[in-house]
Amino acid sequence: MGKSIVVTSGKGGVGKTTIVGNIGTGLALKGKRVVLIDVDIGLRNLDLVLGLENRIVYTIMDVLDGSCKLSQALVKDKRFKNRLYLLPAAQTRMKEEIKIEDLRDIVLKLKKEFDFVILDSPAGIEHGFRLSTLSSDEAIVVTTPEITAIRDADRVIGLLESMEIFDP
Repeated sequence: MGKSIVVTSGKGGVGKTTIVGNIGTGLALKGKRVVLIDVDIGLRNLDLVLGLENRIVYTIMDVLDGSCKLSQALVKDKRFKNRLYLLPAAQTRMKEEIKIEDLRDIVLKLKKEFDFVILDSPAGIEHGFRLSTLSSDEAIVVTTPEITAIRDADRVIGLLESMEIFDP
C-alpha cells in the first residue's frame, strides 16, 4: 500500500505546485510509481508545471461524475515510463462539488497501485484544504520568509495537528 502526502500552505504563491512537481519527478527518477493529484479545482496549474497541459482529456471531476474511469483520467508522463502520472483538476468546476469521502476513495484506490500519491492542495484553509488534507496520511507545509506566510503556515500546522496528519 502506497503513502499519500498533501503539499499545502495557508498562503498562495509560495511554491506548492512546483514542489509537488519536483517531488513527484524525483521519486519517479528513483524508480517509484507516483501519481500527482491537482486538488486546486478551478485553478489548476500542475499540468503546466509538468508540461502535460496538452494531454488532458478527463479530469478528477469527470471521474467523480462517472463520465470516465479513474484509469482514463490519469495522464501518463512518458518521460518517466510507467512511473509518473497526473490526475488533473477541472478548470471549469468548483471544489465545493467534491465530497471528502469521494476524494478519499480515489486516493485509496491509487494507493493500491502507486508507491506515492501526492496531492497539490489549494491555498488557504477552506473546503479544498480539508479535501486534500483529510485524504492524506502525511503533510508538507510550504511557506516563504514573510510574516504573513509564516503566520498562515502556523495556522495550517495547528489544523493538521488537530486532524492528526503529520509530516513525512
